[in-house]
Amino acid sequence: MLLQWTTALSVGVDEIDAQHQELFRRVDRLLDAMARNDRSEAARLLEFLLGYVDVHFDAEERLMADTGFPDATRHIQEHRAFRQAVQELDSDFLLDGPTGRLVVALEQLAVGWLKEHVYFTDVSLGRWLSTQRPAISAQPA
Repeated sequence: MLLQWTTALSVGVDEIDAQHQELFRRVDRLLDAMARNDRSEAARLLEFLLGYVDVHFDAEERLMADTGFPDATRHIQEHRAFRQAVQELDSDFLLDGPTGRLVVALEQLAVGWLKEHVYFTDVSLGRWLSTQRPAISAQPA
């Protein structure tokens, strides 16, 4: 397992933490499928990832908007960059399959960007949200 969620990555919001855990599980499975050259499984996981990042980012961005998160613009820009990178990986995969170059790019994106974004950017959001508990509690799940 190359990519593993740990409690150090917790933002303290159950919905977001559960989504992060699912993202980490699926990206790890995607890396494994590509390493095994399992094109069918990799295609299914990439399709999942393309949709799930939208669900996850929408949930985070809703929390940012609802609580007036002061660093929302930068955070949302990071989300857009990740979406674009995943779309490019998907396009490359559809053209060439699970090439070595694509596996390396996915590892860099997943292990580098995803962990860094969650550990720094999302944990910062979690600290903000912890000061906004009444606003979060009033939000529907």
